[in-house]
Amino acid sequence: MKNKLLLLAFLIFAFAKMGTAQNSPFTTDDVSGVYSKGVDTTSENAKFDTSTKFTKSITLAPNGRFEYHNFRQLKGQEEEHWWARGNWKLEGKVVVFTTTEDDINDQFTIDLNNTRARFFKKSPRNKSPKIQPTYIQFFESDYSLTKNLKLPKTDE
Repeated sequence: MKNKLLLLAFLIFAFAKMGTAQNSPFTTDDVSGVYSKGVDTTSENAKFDTSTKFTKSITLAPNGRFEYHNFRQLKGQEEEHWWARGNWKLEGKVVVFTTTEDDINDQFTIDLNNTRARFFKKSPRNKSPKIQPTYIQFFESDYSLTKNLKLPKTDE
């Protein structure tokens, strides 16, 4: 009876430990790099000239720092730039961004606190020849331009 209770306690502990174990094979070296997405459209129709350029990019440095840049130029308007910087860390498959008061100045005006993105990469166990791009997708942010933003890794 005593052995059964010990075995039961051990199994409960083992299953509880498995439930809280981190199941991500990714490291900060896998995640660090440049993620970028841009569009450059030029209309050929003179009546409806809707030329637009925009680029959104984020650089995740291996030392835990990030720099976000949002660029936009609409037809007939000057270029617009928005910047953010701060720290990032990897929690499982989620990248968590933090910005401190020291990170915000005249150039870096965006606060990315409370921003989280999911990291996607082809599993090393997946041996299929299908090409799957590495990317991050923002799913939580107080800054509206990053909500649901999907940025592919461009420096692979």
